[in-house]
Amino acid sequence: MMNYQKVGVASNFSPTFEAVLAEANAFATHCGAVLEIIHASGHDSEREERFRAVLPNCPVRWGEGPTAADAILATAKKFHHSLLIAGALRSEKPEHPFTNGVARELLSRAPCDLLLLPHPQKEPEPLRHLAFSFDPGTECAGFLRDVVRKFRPERITLAVTKTPFAAAIAASRGEQPRDLEAWLEESLAGLRDEPVEIETRVVTSNTGYNLCDVMHSFDADLLVVRARTGIGAALLPVHMNWLRQIIPTRLLLVK
Repeated sequence: MMNYQKVGVASNFSPTFEAVLAEANAFATHCGAVLEIIHASGHDSEREERFRAVLPNCPVRWGEGPTAADAILATAKKFHHSLLIAGALRSEKPEHPFTNGVARELLSRAPCDLLLLPHPQKEPEPLRHLAFSFDPGTECAGFLRDVVRKFRPERITLAVTKTPFAAAIAASRGEQPRDLEAWLEESLAGLRDEPVEIETRVVTSNTGYNLCDVMHSFDADLLVVRARTGIGAALLPVHMNWLRQIIPTRLLLVK
């Protein structure tokens, strides 16, 4: 898991393109991966020079398609990228932090892991605080351990969603409601020997949007989500579908 060899960063020439490239370069370097730029257009020497002015040694992969998302996805697949990185906001203004159309397409159709950057920085800082969210009962101990060992954060926050109907659903099946405390303890068992501060949060929510509000309060550097696997695509878990509209921080979707 997360053994990235080649990383592709989708880039156009938005006001944040240099910051997106800087964050992508820092992430790929941390992972020991080769970074390549993906540009949704045919080859253009002037544009290539603009990219090389920012990352001189980074190859540019040119891709064309009916839409920018189609071109990016086809190019990532063609060049066997194990991680795709892209900017995420519809607007560069912080008061309008809505997920842009290309990012929404990538969330639905990415052929590999996906990192979205809503607020890229030209001088990226270390990822000190990681947030995770899982449905109760999900087997995630190994996943948590692998991610923590990969990024070595100082702190993690594990949020679990609880619906008001969980007890009634369990009773209708002749089952006992899930013991969330026991599940959290089991999920965190693999981190006992890791030098990381751990916080847990149980969020009651009907639709997942309460979790969105809580995630904003975490002030995490990276939100890590394990994808559901569809037919050749990485899909968001149902309780995280709100990420198609608003992304509170860097989002890493892991297949």
